[in-house]
Amino acid sequence: MTDRQRGAAPASTPARLLAGVAAAALLAMPAMAQQAPAQPGAADAGSPPSAPARPALPSAAEANPAPEPATTEEIVVTGTSIRGVAPVGAPVLGLSQKDIQNQPVTTTTELVRLIPSVTSLGASENFNGAANNANANITGGNGINLRGLGTEATLTLLNGRRLPPAGTQAQFFDPSIIPTAAIGRLEVMADGGSAIYGSDAVGGVVNILLRRDFEGVEANVRYGFNREVNQQIYGLIAGHNWGSGRVMIAYEHNERTPLRAEQRERYTDDLRRFGGTDQRSFNSNPGNIQVGGNRFGIPAGQNGTGLTAGRLTAPNRQSAYLGADAIPGQNRDSVIGSASQEITPAIKIWAEGFYAKRKLDRSTGAQSANLTVPRSNPYFVSPNPAAASVTVNYSFYDDFGPTRQDAFQEAWDAAGGVDIDLGGSWNASAYASYGRDDEGRTVYAINNAQLTAALRDTNPLTAFNPFGDGSFTNPATLARLLGYNFIGSRYDLQDYGLKVDGSLFSLPGGEVKLAVGGEYQDHTLRSLFSNNIAGADVATIIDRQSKTKRDVKSVYGEVFVPLFSGRNAVGGIEELSLSAAIRHDDYSDFGGTTNPKFAVRYKPVRALALRGTYGRSFRAPTLSDIDPTTATISVQDFTDPTAATGVTRTLWVRGGSGDLGPERATIWSLGGDLEPAFVPGLNLSLTYFNVDYKNRIETPGNDTLALTPARAALLGPLVQRNPSAALVLSFLNSPFYTGLQENPANVLAFVDGRKVNVGRVRTDGLEGVANYAFDLGGGRATVGGTATHILRFKRSSLPTLPLTEVVNTINNPLSFRARGTLGWSDDRFGANLFVNYAGRYRNNSVAPVQRVRAYTTADLSLRYTMRAEDGGRSLLGGTSLTFDVQNVTDTKVPIVYNGTLAFDPQISNILGRFFLVGVRKTW
Repeated sequence: MTDRQRGAAPASTPARLLAGVAAAALLAMPAMAQQAPAQPGAADAGSPPSAPARPALPSAAEANPAPEPATTEEIVVTGTSIRGVAPVGAPVLGLSQKDIQNQPVTTTTELVRLIPSVTSLGASENFNGAANNANANITGGNGINLRGLGTEATLTLLNGRRLPPAGTQAQFFDPSIIPTAAIGRLEVMADGGSAIYGSDAVGGVVNILLRRDFEGVEANVRYGFNREVNQQIYGLIAGHNWGSGRVMIAYEHNERTPLRAEQRERYTDDLRRFGGTDQRSFNSNPGNIQVGGNRFGIPAGQNGTGLTAGRLTAPNRQSAYLGADAIPGQNRDSVIGSASQEITPAIKIWAEGFYAKRKLDRSTGAQSANLTVPRSNPYFVSPNPAAASVTVNYSFYDDFGPTRQDAFQEAWDAAGGVDIDLGGSWNASAYASYGRDDEGRTVYAINNAQLTAALRDTNPLTAFNPFGDGSFTNPATLARLLGYNFIGSRYDLQDYGLKVDGSLFSLPGGEVKLAVGGEYQDHTLRSLFSNNIAGADVATIIDRQSKTKRDVKSVYGEVFVPLFSGRNAVGGIEELSLSAAIRHDDYSDFGGTTNPKFAVRYKPVRALALRGTYGRSFRAPTLSDIDPTTATISVQDFTDPTAATGVTRTLWVRGGSGDLGPERATIWSLGGDLEPAFVPGLNLSLTYFNVDYKNRIETPGNDTLALTPARAALLGPLVQRNPSAALVLSFLNSPFYTGLQENPANVLAFVDGRKVNVGRVRTDGLEGVANYAFDLGGGRATVGGTATHILRFKRSSLPTLPLTEVVNTINNPLSFRARGTLGWSDDRFGANLFVNYAGRYRNNSVAPVQRVRAYTTADLSLRYTMRAEDGGRSLLGGTSLTFDVQNVTDTKVPIVYNGTLAFDPQISNILGRFFLVGVRKTW
């Protein structure tokens, strides 16, 4: 059912939208004064702050609105569409280019993840498991996940513009694409932003602002290393400003070798040394002969020829991580550029774009299988002398080595626009952009038909021999077995926008400002699945392609009302500002959605600001979510206690669904900012947030126990007993059904495991920032920190299930995370010590529940800058030497019985202590 069918209003015209915004703002004024969220400032993206240096960690942006810019060029401010006004109510955490240079990190993503409200759950190069949809990240990218609501619920922007998403399910954007040297300011708004930006801004917004007015050339070289891994980073940025225009271009190369699983004791599936159990696989080499529930080990030190049952031993086991990478190798090149030119004093044009290419080589351990070996195999042996066949638990490690995954990502985006001074305070801006994310992964795998034929082969010279210790099969036979499995996607995004903003009229507190605009987006996702392992031989290539499209038409408006300011302050009211925004998005597939947001900022005294926000946000289903060609259709026996045989033949359908609608969230916050005059340099900020996130896309029917009475009662209409023959045939005749044909009369149940809008999350918590900067010893000392304390994180995957508290449990957000800093700097030397804290949590995936200890690490950053008199401007002047250490104390990751791992890669980093040395030179 679409939103129109539910009774949603049709798309508003700009005039109706403007009237609605103005009316909503006026009606909301008395009520909003009872609430309260905050406001930061809008500084030029490339200009260092004029205030005293702040700690080199994310800090709340300036509380006062920025002055009206003199230029007509679009000034991007995170969280608002109005020029010259900081977002009212929502605090924005920001890092300047100077802050970025002081951080001991190697990519933009690592930089964003320093903020405690950003979790590491979901898309990450360090984790490719099923939790938090991470296994859709086929190329080892790194997404941003604000407040633990998912990488797909965090919107990443470049200068306020939407970018083509990555991942086979198009669920995140990896900021590492952007060279760090090109960033003028990085801003994070952890608050709903759909009233300004549309879909995906549920957890919040990450906005990458490029450097403006960069003049000269800057080169940097960094080398990172520990005993097992080395990393090389080369960067160059050049820029020139000629008064009426400017240009900037930056390049970065980042290359890192892999970390092998065998080089970290906790990257293992034998957990006995840590107090757990042996999780190593019985699929090994030498393998095991399985008869019912019993296994008989194939002995070591023999080639499988003449083996007898009497020589079989105790079962063998082999690590699934033999030859695997704990962290994959990465190789990335990125280039980005921007330019602007004043055509007349009132018209300026601009252009910007980037191109990035990344390669990933990952080893995931050996392929394995339970082989059915017939008696005709010349090497056959079985404990049962009358057996016609035998099952061998086998690893192909000695035949083919570890499984290799070759992956790539190629992404680009180009945009251009015009800013026009309309006279007075009014400005018009328009832009057009076109971007693409192209990625794929090839996994080398076994052709099953050829393997079956080789096992049945009666010729000892060409038959597959699984009974030896090592590889004793003819290389020509092995060559016929090895094929590939490829999965790829191409996402194209066209985005066009138009906005007009300016001052409506004056109040005693200042100018009432308005922004109205519209946007049109065209999205296309192409998916390709290709393999030569499902056909008769490796010469048979099977391709499956799909194409999904949508377009989005949007209109929006925002108004800013300064009732009180320094102009008309009275006792108890130093400042009172209100804002209201609304946006309507019309989707070609599911209909329209309208999302408002209201905010207030109140300063009873000069040192204290109180703030609040209330609004609605949404996430549209991704094109992968609504793509029915991603369906997996199978017929199999499901456990069924109500059946006489204990099982029921079941039609099971999984994948995308064309009936999905948007996920919806109601978000509000209250907070305050304190800058006491009696402690100069002290800044304190605290925010309470509350999120009610409904209609979340889940797959509750993706459950092999769906026919058990308790589970079936919860799944309701997702489980059908005795489905009609027409329903069964509609799926069995689908081109996406690849199994053997079944008699519809034998299919007695239907389980719908496709995606549905049935989930819910309710969460609230506190986010705080504390900074204190003061003069010390001829320089400037800084001390501070940021922290997030999630009070509740309750979720349900079905309307029939109650909300369950999951905070501080494995694969879910931690209750408490923090990062502190202590630093000192003068005009030559700078030193910063950072402490990262991840709180304790419960591993409830095992019984009894395991208590996981807190994880605390420290990072060190040292900088020394040479001045011109140290060696001449052309030689050493402007050169900075850097030395960084991640995890200074080489703190061991906590032990976690995490399936077949002894640690949790979503919380802790297995890399260990890592050194970075570098040189930066500016001309």
